[in-house]
Amino acid sequence: MTRDTTSVGGAIASALERAEELRSLSDRPARLRIMTISGDDCSGLTINARIAARSPAEHRAQEGLGARCIPWDELDVRAGEIIGLVDEVVGEVTLAVRNTPPVPRPSRSEDDLELAVFDDLIGEIGQTITQSALSVLEKHPAKQVSRELGSEAAMIAALKFAALAALAAYTGHVGLNDAQDELRMAMGEVMNKVRASPELARRPSLNS
Repeated sequence: MTRDTTSVGGAIASALERAEELRSLSDRPARLRIMTISGDDCSGLTINARIAARSPAEHRAQEGLGARCIPWDELDVRAGEIIGLVDEVVGEVTLAVRNTPPVPRPSRSEDDLELAVFDDLIGEIGQTITQSALSVLEKHPAKQVSRELGSEAAMIAALKFAALAALAAYTGHVGLNDAQDELRMAMGEVMNKVRASPELARRPSLNS
């Protein structure tokens, strides 16, 4: 081994440090993986970068991108390239996501009739979910549990439902930022109702 040969271990360590540096510089950081692969299209050291997609379009935009492989028999000689390959794969997926055209949400329509039906649909679905939750609390064999325990069960169930709703949002062209904004607005509406209701305002805090 000559003095000009780069240590593979040292190169990988430096590449991981570079990946963390790139993550700190971006509001959409890429996840970097350095893997050893055998028996695939490329047996060797694989450097892979991926940005968490916020829409199906962003997922498709990254397909086939963000991956480089150094074959085993070239690794000792090409170890010095690893840091540069990290920059390449991260830059590739970052550019792909940045250039993905936004897909408008279905609800952003100029048809007033459709929007009115959309609002009615939201209200009806919300009422159905609430009524179902109250029905379960009243009819469940364990209905004698405390109000606090029942409230906690309802909260956890609602959070799990929200996770499923987030998946539906992803496939319905509703980005993560939009979903978060909708959640904030919904929480604001709920809290306003709580403050305006004397009965709810009198309920003791769960932490009391």
